Amino acid sequence: MSNETATLDYKLALVLLESFNAQGVMQAWNARLTSMTPGACEISLPMSAAVTQQHGYFHGGVIGTLADAAGGYAANTQLMPVSECLSAEYKINFVAPAIGDMLIARGKVLKAGKTLVVTSAEVFAVHQGKEKLCAIMQQTLFVIPKGSPKVD
Repeated sequence: MSNETATLDYKLALVLLESFNAQGVMQAWNARLTSMTPGACEISLPMSAAVTQQHGYFHGGVIGTLADAAGGYAANTQLMPVSECLSAEYKINFVAPAIGDMLIARGKVLKAGKTLVVTSAEVFAVHQGKEKLCAIMQQTLFVIPKGSPKVD
């Protein structure tokens, strides 16, 4: 079965959604986890004054954060409920200004190992119903035990 048609276990989907909803930045920006399948994730973010830069485009840091989260949650679809992940690094290329009503980030797992996961994400700006590619990211994530203690 391909990832496009595979579905997640309902209990796993709830664990992923609970984790996503615990991210303060995603909640502050009103981002939504809009799709999850094994090894893939989609996050949508509506335009607001909180996510723009001085020219009215989505801010590059916001685009990077959204891509980072999409790659991370794509990995988490394969890691949770036993493990989860933390970003080790990512590289992002901005290929067009991000102007529109919404951003959509689509992450996918490229290679999953025992200690590292490599993902990619494409970020699209949606303007008048049309998607335009604005950024491409590649990411490496550390695999950690679920519920690892938070550092003070």
